Amino acid sequence: VVQRHCSRLHRPGSAAARALELRFGFGGKPAVTSQQRLAAEMGWTNRRTRDTIAKFLHAIPPVSEPSDRLQVLYEDASMLVVNKPAGVGVTPEHRWRGGSVLNWVMWHLSRDAAPPQDGRGRGGGGGQRRRGRGGRGGRRTPAPAPEPRPCHRLDLNTSGALVFAKTPEAASALMSQFESRRVRKAYAALCTAPPGESLVEGEICRVDGVQHCERRVCGPGESGQAARTSLVVVADSAAGGEAGSGGG
Repeated sequence: VVQRHCSRLHRPGSAAARALELRFGFGGKPAVTSQQRLAAEMGWTNRRTRDTIAKFLHAIPPVSEPSDRLQVLYEDASMLVVNKPAGVGVTPEHRWRGGSVLNWVMWHLSRDAAPPQDGRGRGGGGGQRRRGRGGRGGRRTPAPAPEPRPCHRLDLNTSGALVFAKTPEAASALMSQFESRRVRKAYAALCTAPPGESLVEGEICRVDGVQHCERRVCGPGESGQAARTSLVVVADSAAGGEAGSGGG
């Protein structure tokens, strides 16, 4: 997969193509996994080496993967909201692997033709593609749609509404709303004991040694991302368990 995209994106024999050939070991050759060693062999700086590899990897479109677990909650011409199941990552571990919600969304959006230029969403025509004239032989190849972008995160074991932007403009607008906390997020949790506090403030750190991103409360001396969650008990079972709802 990587070699095919390298041939598509870079002219054979170019410096970038040679760097990628060394980095990923095309043709059964051993891969040069050390950035410093690759930079030395290319005569490049570490920054140029890192940027070349990163730019190439981000140019590879995610795998389109069908799944009957994808549940669409809302969709228009700019955004898509789906119900993320617990145990499924938002994005894949690598661009050429599947198994994430992003891969499912790629398949969902690829089923229909690109939306019309007037901004209307899907509808009418049963999702049929339109054939237009142009190019050689009267055939027209539509430009690929922009890659959908998740506008916020949900941890691996968290389920709930997940927002994807369909366009770069929508991604910028939606992500800025999440970053400025203009979007209110609420979570429901089952607890074995009543929450001891109504407001929890602290820092969260990533869990090491796992493939997908998971987070935990930071330990003493650790520095992480600031988090603030308010808690309220919404139900109290007869067995003494608590159902708590939090907003962050």
